[in-house]
Amino acid sequence: MPKHANGLIRMVCVFLMRAAAWLGGVSCAAWLFIVDMRAFHLSHGISLNQNALIGRDFANVWSAGRLVIEDKLSILYTPQAYRAWQTAQFGGGIRDHNYSYPPPTLLYTPIFGALPYVWALALWITASVALFTFAARPWLRKAGYAPALAILFPSTLTCIWAGHYGLILGALMLGAWHQIERRPKLSGVLTGLMIIKPHLAILMPLMLLRRRAWSAIAAAAATVAVLIGLSLLMFGPALWQTWLGQTTGEQLRMASATHSFFIKMMPTPTPALFHWGLAANVVWPIQILIAVVTAGLLWRFHPEDPHQAALATATGTFLVLPYAFNYDMTVIGLAGALMMHRMDARDHLWRTAAGAIGFALPAAIIFLNRQGYWIAPPLLLALLLALLQWRRPTTTGFQNSSND
Repeated sequence: MPKHANGLIRMVCVFLMRAAAWLGGVSCAAWLFIVDMRAFHLSHGISLNQNALIGRDFANVWSAGRLVIEDKLSILYTPQAYRAWQTAQFGGGIRDHNYSYPPPTLLYTPIFGALPYVWALALWITASVALFTFAARPWLRKAGYAPALAILFPSTLTCIWAGHYGLILGALMLGAWHQIERRPKLSGVLTGLMIIKPHLAILMPLMLLRRRAWSAIAAAAATVAVLIGLSLLMFGPALWQTWLGQTTGEQLRMASATHSFFIKMMPTPTPALFHWGLAANVVWPIQILIAVVTAGLLWRFHPEDPHQAALATATGTFLVLPYAFNYDMTVIGLAGALMMHRMDARDHLWRTAAGAIGFALPAAIIFLNRQGYWIAPPLLLALLLALLQWRRPTTTGFQNSSND
């Protein structure tokens, strides 16, 4: 086949993969909103068919803020009492929620709890989107895209739908990596702030150690210590004892309940292994092995460029963790977007495909898992390998990022 014909075919393949990723990912995210709109019209107030509220998991942020204001924190980590309080607060419009976040989150939730729920939700979404868009700007600008494009990513839309922390955690991770060379202490502070969902920062200490970023490590440790100290001073040690002794274990145990809608939002290996019928004494050793291999790959092939390292670290996090959700995959959505759009007909098509899949996956994972296709872990591994093999020249925008 002539070279020009072969090149044309590859260009068409790249175009089709990009189009399918945008159409499929955005359509899946849009469908989540459509389903909620239909549920809203069939129920009352701000409830979605008496199961959840508009903004879904933001109800936990707001509820925690109200409990701080009302001085009722003793029920926060007691699921039955917490659910009873929410039922009374929202007229039976919500059920089966629990508060899984560590006590330092209570330092800021009263800001939202002091506002009416709808206004607090609007503030939460606006601030989250603004922070992530600002943090993603260096990546998008170097790739030649407007920062506002990040709002339309399936991962962003999924997080907005869920009313969750994904955009804020993504902004903290991106900010930490963007500043790692120029302002390592600020990078460490941003890393320390990820204590609001500490498991999503599980790889950050290892990667900072790999780069011998001692100032960032010290700043991160100091930030965590200050936040823990403030929460102990303001709320006492009992909350920490309950969160560490009961709440975290309960969250891990939930990973085997693959029949629930909640768990179908998980892209991590553990629920997939349980779905495939493996027993717990087999699942957990495999999860540990996957985590060790993933950490080893990141250590051995750690990208020199901090912008590329951010994308690889975020992707690896969802292979290391047994418990994480699609609404936390905001940086993975960015990684997929950059990879599939920066590849051209001269590059390996599998990398473009890996990027396209990673771009759409945060929104599509619910539909795949509900149909019994628990295939997110191998897809994430493909994206991670593509990111670790990505050695592009300066013109791609991933080199010399510290000068931006």
